Amino acid sequence: MSKQIKFFIKSCIIFSTLSFGFSMTGFLFPEDSEILGSPFIVSDPTPEHILGHILFGMIAGAISLSLKYVFMSGAFALLVDADHLLQFFNVEMIARMVHSLPFAIIIAVIMLYIFGKKDYRLAAISFSAIISHIAYDILFVGQIYPGSASGFPLFSPFTVEIIKFQGLDWLYLEILAIVIIGVIAILDRKISIKKHIEK
Repeated sequence: MSKQIKFFIKSCIIFSTLSFGFSMTGFLFPEDSEILGSPFIVSDPTPEHILGHILFGMIAGAISLSLKYVFMSGAFALLVDADHLLQFFNVEMIARMVHSLPFAIIIAVIMLYIFGKKDYRLAAISFSAIISHIAYDILFVGQIYPGSASGFPLFSPFTVEIIKFQGLDWLYLEILAIVIIGVIAILDRKISIKKHIEK
């Protein structure tokens, strides 16, 4: 197995494990928790929904200028939903705890620390995968229920207050995800060129 494939698999396992683990922070708010039921019934994961998340992630990751990160960004955007796995245990929980800006920051820092190579593009796509995932959720719900809003505990675990999005909010969030990856990719490239020149 090539080093690139191992890196991809390891990154996906860590990302999904962190996503699942962070979903448990919902236990800190028992008064807001409820039994959601099987994600196969509640969330209805259609092929369109699954592929949409992957596509939105890959679109954001495309600006990284690396095929490795394009695929990884698509995978991460889908693996955000690893938080749904907790629903199989039929416990009282809060939905979408991982759809959160604090989690996006946490996972970016952890991924950077684990791989220890100052891989800033990996950190950027880890952060932006959350944003891209939320963007597609908004678009998807808007297509099924025109005019309706999508809500997320955007600042969990500090608060589980639901922040609602609708209309073209999905577009602005996807653009934000692209910009974040693009800026980091440019800075990373400049740093690499500078180091090469200094050698």
